[in-house]
Amino acid sequence: MSESKLMSYITSDFTTNSDMKVGADIWQSIIQEMLPKFKKAGAIRQTVSQIWNKEGVFRLGNMWEYKDEKAFIECQKLFREAEIKFEQKAKITVKNFSNRGIILYDVIL
Repeated sequence: MSESKLMSYITSDFTTNSDMKVGADIWQSIIQEMLPKFKKAGAIRQTVSQIWNKEGVFRLGNMWEYKDEKAFIECQKLFREAEIKFEQKAKITVKNFSNRGIILYDVIL
């Protein structure tokens, strides 16, 4: 079982496929630059996926795992910082939807 205790799953909807690709690249460059801060704050893992089972929807999924509630709270501050950087770099409309949870099962196959 992993050491993660909390997770968040954020979906991001874009207007076009092009906006999604550009937005993903810009966001990931910001996150890569900030990775040492996220790691220090207690983030354990980030997984990014492109949602493909919704026709006509340009959506990315970002799953983050944290070692505990304190890490989650600290990372939220970093996300705010990253969002400001994103808004400054990308003039792209994005609708974000956040879900958060406590990990109950972690099955490795």
